Formats: sequence, C-alpha cells, structure tokens
Amino acid sequence: MTRLVIAGKIHPDGMALLHAEPGLEIELFEDPGAHLPMESLSQADALLIRYGVITPEMAAGMPNLKVVSRHGVGCDNLPNAELGARGIPVTIVGPVNAVSVAEQVLAMMMALSKKTVASDAAVRAGNWNFRSTVALSELNGKTLLLLGFGRIGREVARRAAAFDMTVQVFDPFVDPDAVRAAGYTPVSDWKAALPGGDALSLHLPATPETMGMIGAGELARMKPTAILINAARGGLVDEDALHDALCGHMSAGGAGLDCLASEPPTPDLPLLSLPNVVFSPHSAALSAESTRAMGVVAAQNILAGLKGALDPVLVFNAAALKEAGHAL
Repeated sequence: MTRLVIAGKIHPDGMALLHAEPGLEIELFEDPGAHLPMESLSQADALLIRYGVITPEMAAGMPNLKVVSRHGVGCDNLPNAELGARGIPVTIVGPVNAVSVAEQVLAMMMALSKKTVASDAAVRAGNWNFRSTVALSELNGKTLLLLGFGRIGREVARRAAAFDMTVQVFDPFVDPDAVRAAGYTPVSDWKAALPGGDALSLHLPATPETMGMIGAGELARMKPTAILINAARGGLVDEDALHDALCGHMSAGGAGLDCLASEPPTPDLPLLSLPNVVFSPHSAALSAESTRAMGVVAAQNILAGLKGALDPVLVFNAAALKEAGHAL
C-alpha cells in the first residue's frame, strides 16, 4: 500500500483521480491550519501540499518519501534543496493559475485608478457629489514596470498592452531580445526606471535577494500618483515603508496587495487603515477555473512521481536534483 498525505483541501476532480488509483491510501488534512503530525508524515510515500510548512527536520523524518506535489507555483514552504539532495522531486502546477493572477493584477490597477472602492462607498453613503471631487485616471498611455517576466508576468504584460499601456520589463534571466520580440521594453536597471513608471507590478519568488526589495528608498523614487501591485509573495515589500509612502509623497497613488508578510494580518496592521490600498486574501490565483486545474495537475504530479514519469518542466527543484546526481 502506498501512502499519500494531503495538506489542504483540493478540488474534487483532483481527489477523484487520486481515489481512482489502485493501492493508494490517502490521509487528508482539510483544515489549512491543521498540524501535520509526524506519525502521519513519517509513513508517507508522497505528499501533496497546499498549505503549511515542511521544515528540513520534518522532511528528514520522512524516510519513505518519493515525491512532493505543491498545489501552486511557489515552493518557499518546502526544503527544496534538502529534498533534491535525497532525490525527491518537488513539483508545481505550472501555468494553470497565470491568467487568474494576471486578471487580479489588472483588476487592482483598475480599482485604484478608477477609485472603485471609494466611489462605491460614496454612493452607498448618499454622497453623489463624490463624482466631482475625485479625479479618476486612465491606464491608457501609462507605463507599467514589471519585475519578473515568467508565466504570470507575461500574462500581465499582454493585458496591460491591451489597455495601451507601455510595458517595461526587468528580468535578468530573460534575454532582452525575447522581451523586445514580445513587444515590450527591457530595462537593465529597474531602480533607475522607477521614476518613469506609473505602475509597478511584482512577479518574483521569495528569496534572500528579493525579500524587502521594495523599501523606503525605492518608494521614494516612484511618482506621487504611482500604483504598486504585489500579487507575488508577502515580504517583497517593506510594509512599514509602504504605509509611510502612501501617507506621504505617494498619497495620490495606491497599492494593491494580494499577499502580506504575515497572513492573515493582525487587525492593527497600519496599511489596513488606508483608503488607497486594495487588498485580497492571497486569492489572486484562486479562480474557479484555476483551482480546478491546480487540483488536477497536483494530483497528476503525485501519480506521475510515484511511477517515475514526471514532466521535467513541472519539477521545481530540478537543479538540486541534478547537482546531487539524481535523474528525473
């Protein structure tokens, strides 16, 4: 009998694939905040994880583990290098949530530029004269600076271009000619490009190099009307510095935050008090369509991993596996 531990509820279509697999015993922890007991993990041959953190110590106590399937594309909650050293692939779901996140980024930019939340509140409060006191703005003709040009960044760029925005791209891992070929402008120094941007959208992983990369100095370079969007990972933005900027020189601008350094935030988070911030609860990727696709692909990765038939494109820690001499 092969044992699978699932941390976090997945789409029924994904579960159906797993239940149809002969000889697969499944232990499901639906509660996102549930503690994953080592007595369960220690017997697992496979782990499908949506929520929670697996530490190196926890992974070391899983001697039978053959594959880890991440229900998403970010793997900062997993000890990827340690697992790779043991020959255990960590898989992701690929581009299935890219459109959902990209649409959320554009929705936040639209909400901030059109003052959607404030306008709605004014009408509900009977303040029809709000229409003459707030100057709405257009995305047309504005400049969007993208930090990161992966699957999601490319989808954002396509949609921004459809609004006739000028799209600038910083990604040291993408050939500038490829950016130009897609119809956008590559930049080699993103900090130097900040003063000319009307919107900044982050599409980067959480790494020691990216954490806190948007701080007081970077925000000070942005336009007073600039919009910052973070639908990538919490911690990329210094939230105290962002609060100060949005209360100060960027008070005519705003921020759209799908993720925060601490989730869920405490009620006393200063950013929660600002009218020029739009939030979503780290849900940009969770459309009905993408949630189904993520569940199905995550389940398929478990089955493929147990059979040694993984799609290499979906293996997140491929470099660690290769460095340790393990083949996919």
